[in-house]
Amino acid sequence: MSALPQLELQMMIIFAITHASHYILKPYGVPQFTSQIIAGIILGPSLLGRLEPFKILFDVRSQEIIGILAAFGYTVFLFLSGVKMDMEVLKRTGRKALYTGTACILFPLIIGLSLGLSLKRSWLTKEEAYSLPFLTAFHSLTPFPVVVYLLEKLKILNSELGQLGLSAALVSDSIGLFLLVLATWSRVARENPAKGNFHVIFVGASSISYLLTVVFVFRPTMVWIVKQTPKGRPVKTVYIHMIMLLMLVSGLLSRSFNFNFVTGPFFLGLAVPDGPPLGSAIVNKFNCFTEHVLLPLFVTICAMKADLGLISLGSNLLAFYIILLIATSAAKMVACLIPLFYSKMPINDAIALALILSFKGEVQLSLYSYYGDDQVQLILDKALSLSIVTILINATIAPILVKYLYDPSRKYAGYKERDIMHNRSNAELRILVCIHKPDNIPAVIKLLEASGPTRQRPLTVYVLHLIKLIGRASPVFISHQMQKKTLSKTCYSENVIIAFNRFKQDNLDGISLLHVFTAISPPKYMHEDVCTLAMDKLASLILLPFHRKWSLDGFVESEECAIRTLNCGVLELAPCSVGILVDRGRSTIPADSSYSVAMIFLGGSDDQEALTLAKRMVNDLMNINLTVVHFVASGSEEIRDWDDNLLDHEVLKDVKLNNVSGGYVTYIEEMVEDGPQTALIIHSMIDEYDLTIVGRRHNVVSPQTSGLAEWSEFPELGIIGDLLASTENNTRTSVLVVQQQQRRPKNL
Repeated sequence: MSALPQLELQMMIIFAITHASHYILKPYGVPQFTSQIIAGIILGPSLLGRLEPFKILFDVRSQEIIGILAAFGYTVFLFLSGVKMDMEVLKRTGRKALYTGTACILFPLIIGLSLGLSLKRSWLTKEEAYSLPFLTAFHSLTPFPVVVYLLEKLKILNSELGQLGLSAALVSDSIGLFLLVLATWSRVARENPAKGNFHVIFVGASSISYLLTVVFVFRPTMVWIVKQTPKGRPVKTVYIHMIMLLMLVSGLLSRSFNFNFVTGPFFLGLAVPDGPPLGSAIVNKFNCFTEHVLLPLFVTICAMKADLGLISLGSNLLAFYIILLIATSAAKMVACLIPLFYSKMPINDAIALALILSFKGEVQLSLYSYYGDDQVQLILDKALSLSIVTILINATIAPILVKYLYDPSRKYAGYKERDIMHNRSNAELRILVCIHKPDNIPAVIKLLEASGPTRQRPLTVYVLHLIKLIGRASPVFISHQMQKKTLSKTCYSENVIIAFNRFKQDNLDGISLLHVFTAISPPKYMHEDVCTLAMDKLASLILLPFHRKWSLDGFVESEECAIRTLNCGVLELAPCSVGILVDRGRSTIPADSSYSVAMIFLGGSDDQEALTLAKRMVNDLMNINLTVVHFVASGSEEIRDWDDNLLDHEVLKDVKLNNVSGGYVTYIEEMVEDGPQTALIIHSMIDEYDLTIVGRRHNVVSPQTSGLAEWSEFPELGIIGDLLASTENNTRTSVLVVQQQQRRPKNL
């Protein structure tokens, strides 16, 4: 068989076994990395590799070809990991992360080396003892890319625990890199005694020269490329090609310095400014194929080196290795827990973080594989096989335990009432506004102005500009009131800041406080940023833009599924009330004419919250006309909770009497028999108003909406909200859908 078809067949078999294994293990929370190792062990000499057809398929020549392809993929992966890392974070690392990251690598290293020195004479041969320092060092490492991978798979990258884990891993990885450099120099000295100290000095001087070149030549060059790129424009392709060429050259240089081929590209990656425009451009071009094709291939090829038949239960090496493994693992856990317990972190969270920092992944696997290679042979085949099995066990158990111990949503449990209804009518109202694009700003400001901010009833507005994370490993959170804590001189939210500062200047009496924040994170984790900020600032309402954008002629212009996913996540976890604003194009309140607001009331907690907000809009200073349309089920068949009936009556009382302070309110009561009749009335009145406010009323069954749920397209808007936002309504009336704070049990 020729080389290319053989390579394609090998890749097909590898991916088939990997995905079959992952299909079985995924429901238990096991990451795909585990399935990739299992595929390697199945195809290795332990199982299928013993069969003659697989010996022919994975012969020595073909293994070299696929091994080179996989190694190149791992090189690109580490280069991209370096691009995503922001070493500036080290300057702002808190004591907890600093102490935890330092202890989790130094303590197990000291314990492991001490134990090894005391036992090696009676347990190991001279050849076996030579690999002891390297095995101990590899057990002690906490590589940053591995921690990022686990946090992403567990979907806790943006959580408080995830942020602390990233900072601690960055500290630990920095120390680990330094120790690996020293270990490499030591290996060079021991392997080349005939060349004398001059060779060691040459290797050391060359390595230092390369690092200095990266810092003082490559880094300024990368910054220059960023400055040469106009704002909002892509980086020139020739620059990216030059950087990738430098990556290949740096790999050759690091190999000539007696380092692993991947060391040079990783350090070069650190010189590339993370994020847009340069870091994100490189990651966008190479990350997908590398992470989903080449890297899984590399993991499986490394795991194929494991031969379970070499593991003999009566071997002194096995007994010593198990003792060393237990000792270093226990020391690593204890080293993580001590500073965390000292800082009074909850026990479950502390253990979960210790497990995260003890997780073993691609980097450890590559080190075991490289130093167990025939050309290096620092780790014997027995130790290599045991190491791979250890990684498999660790990668299987750690994610399951972390998922069991840590639930990031429990901190949002509604122990206190954070909603508009329980906020005093003349008290300050705290609102968190979320912005994705500049197009969201006019509609949001229009709604805030309509909310009637006055000196007697002021607003505190927190603005969160949400930006998709590209070209970075760590999420970024910036407070624009604390510029010294920002991660770069780039102002990501300049337009947002200018627009809302102008809004504050126009409403000085009614805006008691305005703060702007920027969160740069993966879209699937953005709800964590929103809910955490709302909880920290004690907000009563989170205001979210709808994921659809309409053009001026009433047609859907764009639709972003990521924003819809964010909205659903916030609705589920929010520690306060939530409003979703569907903007249909009216972005200003006319100075001389009135602004008409309709509130559709059916009953229940969400409608009560929505009506409370609508009543707050009415005051003497704002020329706003409020019409409350109360849909009542005809007959006596409607069954409602007694408490809800009382609250409905209470919140409607001043509306019925037109006794809302500071303004004029119209109350209309409509008797309906079913949902279609309700929809018919709503369609007939929708164009008469500039804004319609409704409650979400999710999973609330009532005669007024019977028969409409089957036609609902967006459950996050509720039945009435979805009806108003339908594309069938060629209207410019905007819609605000309100969900009252959901009460959750304390033990969530």
